[in-house]
Amino acid sequence: MRRRTVIRWTLLSCAGLLLLPCGFFGLTVAVQGGSDRGSPALAAEWRDQLVQYPDPDAARSADPEVLVVRCRNGEWAFGRSKDSHGVWRRGGGTLVVRDSAGRVRAFFGHVCGGQDLGGRGTEPPSLAAYYDGLAEREFVEHPLP
Repeated sequence: MRRRTVIRWTLLSCAGLLLLPCGFFGLTVAVQGGSDRGSPALAAEWRDQLVQYPDPDAARSADPEVLVVRCRNGEWAFGRSKDSHGVWRRGGGTLVVRDSAGRVRAFFGHVCGGQDLGGRGTEPPSLAAYYDGLAEREFVEHPLP
């Protein structure tokens, strides 16, 4: 009887020791996983926010989280994005921009980091090139009502 108790405790101890690294690994995968699906609700919320601002300077002064893309031909776009990494982020993979033509557009795809409007840190030649670059990165436009 005593031998069975020792075996049970040994097996339970081994199982307990395995749970710790397995749990840590699972949590790490979950945090890094995230989503590229985007959020229609967040896109609509940001659309309503961005239409208030006439230009990138007004937007940046009102909201420091607004990002700006300036094109070499003088066109511009400003907006917000939500990082795709992390399961606790609401609307991961959402990118909404307002451009110098007056359009507000939403895109869903992989947003890598919180400071990403899809411009890859370069100054595109035009808005058309900027939007083409988003398509190349497999962002899908989400129609806004």
